[in-house]
Amino acid sequence: MLVLALCAALLFGCEGGTISNHSQSCSSTGGLLSERTVTCSGQAQSLSGSVGIEFGDPDEEEEELSGTYRLDAEISVESGEARVYSYDADGERLPLGSVSANAPLRVEDAIIDPFGDSSVFFVDAGEGKVGNLRYEGKIEPI
Repeated sequence: MLVLALCAALLFGCEGGTISNHSQSCSSTGGLLSERTVTCSGQAQSLSGSVGIEFGDPDEEEEELSGTYRLDAEISVESGEARVYSYDADGERLPLGSVSANAPLRVEDAIIDPFGDSSVFFVDAGEGKVGNLRYEGKIEPI
């Protein structure tokens, strides 16, 4: 069990970054006896490094995501550029595309698995920074 915990820590430990003035609004349908569909929209003034975007309230235990989901999202920035990725059911990084000031990213029917982490996708600005990040998305269990 300790080995699995260490593997998970190593897998998700590489993400690290900062996000400023982040706000998000989410709604969900389903629950208790059925899987939840969650829809969120959010924005942040700036983001640097690699930051995971969670759907729902990470402080509430029942909000934790598990299982495989279909992700549809639109992500945009006003300045800078970043790569966007998630994880698949095997815990492998799943590239979703790139976003820059003149090229928003549209993700359709991506199959993701939060794999013990509640982040739905990650925005990775590398050594740079993106400004005025905006996103809207929906995850549905499959």
